Amino acid sequence: MTDEEHRSEPAPEPLGELRARRKALREEERQVSYWRRLVQGRLDLARAALAGAEPSVERLAAAAEQRTRPSRNGGGAAHRSPSFARFVNGIEDRRLAGLAAAWDTPIPWDDHERLREVERSLVQVEAELSRHRRELHQRIDACTAELVERYRSDPGALRRLGPSSR
Repeated sequence: MTDEEHRSEPAPEPLGELRARRKALREEERQVSYWRRLVQGRLDLARAALAGAEPSVERLAAAAEQRTRPSRNGGGAAHRSPSFARFVNGIEDRRLAGLAAAWDTPIPWDDHERLREVERSLVQVEAELSRHRRELHQRIDACTAELVERYRSDPGALRRLGPSSR
């Protein structure tokens, strides 16, 4: 490789910045997962009402318990309590802008036609949140793979950075 070819390659992102980006992506994933579960809960309630069941806290809790699994990065539900406004205002991906409208729409318990509209809206929002979450996982995985590769090629880099804040 000539010096000219070497100069045309972009400089790798500094390790500290790569670690910070991965940390930010993991936080965004926690927020997306949190809101996805809330949307799923509203969807469960809407579907129960469409099936003729009375909405209840017990049914919602049971449905949430069935879905609860440790997150991909080891965190539990106790670590997920961002405020709605901060989350919606912080979303860079405008495809999720419909989240606020879907969340603010009251569930019309006695109007099955409107209830079906709410259900369709919640299904769309949940699908978009799921897609966004998968994309975040891919980006987190790519950052992790890059970090692992760099640490393998230069084990001293980890010691030079010092401890990571999680």
